[in-house]
Amino acid sequence: IYPPALPKSHSFTTATSKTNNTSKKLRDPPTSRMVALPPRLNVKLALHEEVSSTAILDEDNNGDLSTSHLFVEGKITAQVSSSDASKNAPFCLHVSGAMISAADITYSNYCTPVNNRRNEYSYGSEIEGSMKYEVNIPKSKVERCEVISYTIDAKTHNMPILVQPKALLNNQNKCRISVQIRSNLGNHGDLANFMIVVAIPNTVQGSTLQVTRGPGTYDNIKRIVTWKIGNLAKGKSNLVSVEAELSSAVAKLLVDKKSTLKDAVIATTNNKIIQEKVTFPVLVRCSSDLDQISDLSLDAMDLDSVPASIVLQQTRSFRLLHRVGK
Repeated sequence: IYPPALPKSHSFTTATSKTNNTSKKLRDPPTSRMVALPPRLNVKLALHEEVSSTAILDEDNNGDLSTSHLFVEGKITAQVSSSDASKNAPFCLHVSGAMISAADITYSNYCTPVNNRRNEYSYGSEIEGSMKYEVNIPKSKVERCEVISYTIDAKTHNMPILVQPKALLNNQNKCRISVQIRSNLGNHGDLANFMIVVAIPNTVQGSTLQVTRGPGTYDNIKRIVTWKIGNLAKGKSNLVSVEAELSSAVAKLLVDKKSTLKDAVIATTNNKIIQEKVTFPVLVRCSSDLDQISDLSLDAMDLDSVPASIVLQQTRSFRLLHRVGK
């Protein structure tokens, strides 16, 4: 049922102002203004570190190697693409972490400290553990550009690996040297290019050495054993070992089994002698495409003066040379 049609003579009247008798048409609603969205800025940050470290023997912690002295050479690169066809918007790079106060930082021409206080930031920032830079990469640069390089000399308890070397008396004249390495369960990924090198001390006879565990090879001239492990999954461990006869000088120090002392006392005494006399440095090499050694953290955000919608991707990697023992 349709409503009745209006008569042809019917007409609408316009709204009339109460203050005068002039007819005024109803105003059209205001049209909304089109607001341009900020450009989309794709930012890819990559942090890579070359690290050499030395394990520090903590005598107060039952001899465990729990602390390491680090020297880190790192660099941060950025690759930027923008939805704006004419230019890339600059962005703010935020670098934070407890080690930042120990970092010596050099920034490239693409990077400017936000408040131009580089020296204060490098050697003791007013905002502890935090630095901000304005990064402006030209549209013509489509490849990765280095924005920051840094060095860090610091100590840490958070290493990607735990190395436990040990020397024990296997029988009256033979010593077993072993190294167990565990990949930290907190690592983001597996460790690659894993290699263990052990220098054999003069307190054992190199000519009698035999590799008893792991795919190791012995260089009698250099007196080193090398194991090329390959990959080590996070949270997993690997044990390698060799056996060799003691030198005559060390063998003479041992308590003979024919002694009147109890067997347990003899074993404890002899192993203490072995641990004192048979000391050996261990070198471990490894790398990762998913982790880093320092605690530096990166973030990218838009500048107040230049709005942008930032999409951030990050990658981390390191190569490590870790030394245990003297």
